[in-house]
Amino acid sequence: MTEHSFYRDYDVPQDLQFKTADIIRMGGLDCSAQISPKYFADVLEAPNKITKVTVELSFSVATNEILVRGKVTGLRQVQCARCLKMAEQNFAEEFLETYSNKSEIIDIMLLVRQTLALTDDIRFLCKPDCKGLCPQCGQDLNVAPCGCKPANLSPFAVLKGKFK
Repeated sequence: MTEHSFYRDYDVPQDLQFKTADIIRMGGLDCSAQISPKYFADVLEAPNKITKVTVELSFSVATNEILVRGKVTGLRQVQCARCLKMAEQNFAEEFLETYSNKSEIIDIMLLVRQTLALTDDIRFLCKPDCKGLCPQCGQDLNVAPCGCKPANLSPFAVLKGKFK
């Protein structure tokens, strides 16, 4: 925590738009709030979704600018890339940004949305050893084997025996 006080009674706006004059008047601000997931409904590709978001912010006032340190934590539901089951995943990311003292409003929402978008995994697995689905019958191989004969995995298998 920085030199300024932690304002527990400070009413953090749900849209995360702070008045620059208030932050300068207080000499900085440390605050946290749980933000409604509705603000982040379009950040992840469906069917993935963010279900809980908490933002911790620390505003430090300098001569010509305000430094914002932030941490975004929460929970999201994501689909496994192999078995397609939905699973919950925790996330935590930090950010750092400066804003001019001359601006009327410091809008943190865009920064939080960008931070959340960058935390999205390219390929999420429900567990490291997920067996996925059978490519022939669709059986979840984590639950039980399906009995299908494994397909020939080589794309060159059709050429076998053609050239002698």
